[in-house]
Order: sequence, then structure tokens, then C-alpha cells
Amino acid sequence: MANQIPLMTTLVSAAFTALLLRQYARRKKRHQLVWTVALALYSLTAFMEYLANPDVLGPSLSLIKLYYSGVGPMVGLLGAGVLYLLAPKRWSDIYLTLVLALSAILVLFTVSVQMPSLEIQLAFNAGLPQGFRAMVKELPMTARIPTMILNITGAVFLIGGSLFSYVRDRSRTYNIPLFFGGIFPSLGGASLGFFNNADIFFEFELAGTILLFLGFVLSIRYLSRFSNHLHSIKSASAR
Repeated sequence: MANQIPLMTTLVSAAFTALLLRQYARRKKRHQLVWTVALALYSLTAFMEYLANPDVLGPSLSLIKLYYSGVGPMVGLLGAGVLYLLAPKRWSDIYLTLVLALSAILVLFTVSVQMPSLEIQLAFNAGLPQGFRAMVKELPMTARIPTMILNITGAVFLIGGSLFSYVRDRSRTYNIPLFFGGIFPSLGGASLGFFNNADIFFEFELAGTILLFLGFVLSIRYLSRFSNHLHSIKSASAR
């Protein structure tokens, strides 16, 4: 029976992407565009996880390459979006340039990889997350090192940025789900990567997606209330 959790993650992140794109179309903010691209990659990689189910499409070299080409850039772009909110534009532009450069390197070295089909099938016989883990280990370090840098820096900026924003202004409670939305996938990835525990990988990935989505929705409500409050103050002053 196919593991349906990656499909659920795909649907949540796709809805998230659509809302972000709509918001960007209205406000044209740089962080909204960066996050829209990041969440589109999030949807893509989660869908690749679902398609790798043996009774859906099954694992293949092309699927693995597409999956890995999106994972690192996705996390890096999430971190870049946070920087555009909290840091000077110059530093945010520098980090975004680094993300794009590292993404180009990892894609270049990922697409050139060759693996026997039998090796891929055997790796996924142990389970869906274990299969992805085994295949990632077979990729050259020229592809894996850029991904590690993007994952670490992106997660630090996402988690640290949401925590910093909440500590600076406790009324911004939407940062709490954003904080845990960054923590959960990181814990799931660490559990799989360092401890070979696949039991919580997809569950933590889904939980992180839902929490990020919740934080985004709450941030919209917060900004709407803040905007209405400012409007009320201006109206009172005009009188």
C-alpha cells in the first residue's frame, strides 16, 4: 500500500504556494516571490516522494535527480525569504545570490549522475525514506556539499528568524508555528540521516508543512488587524 503522507504534504504545500503567489501578485514584495518559489519546490519534492511509491510510479533515476535538485534550493530560499523580512536588503541579496549559485552547482552535478536501475530498486525495497537516504549517499560530494550548506543555513535563518521576530515583539504569535514548522522537518531529516530512523520522517515533514502554513495564515490575520488599527488611529487623528 502506498505511503499517502507525502501526497498530503504535496496538497498542503501546493495550497500554500497558491496563496503566496496570490499575495505576491497583490503586493509585489521580494520575500513573497522567494517563498513562492520555495514552496513550489516543496510541493515538487513531496510529490516526487509520493510517486516513488512502488505501487504508484516507483523509484527511478530521473525521479531521484528531480527530487534532489529541489530539496537544497527549497530550504535555502525559505531562509532567504526570512532574511528579506529581517535583514538589510544588501545582505539578503548576497545570501540569495549564494543560494542560486549553490543550487546551480548541485543541479549540475546531480543531473550527470548515473546509477543502475537494479541498485535503485534494491535501495527502495527497505522502504520509501530509506530508499531516498541510500540514493542520496550515492550522489557525489560535489552535489551533496552545496545541499548541506543550503539546508543548514536556510534552516538557521528560518528557525532563528522566526524566534528573533517573536522575542522582539511577543504579539507576533504567528512566529511560534513558523518556528516549529522549521524545527520539525529538520528533526525528521536528522533522525533519518544520522540515526537511520525512518518512522517519523514523512510525518515530521507533513507536520512542518502544516505549521508553516498555519504561521502564514496567522501572519496575514495579524497584518490585517495591524493595518485596521493604524487606519483607526489615522481616522481619529483626522477628526
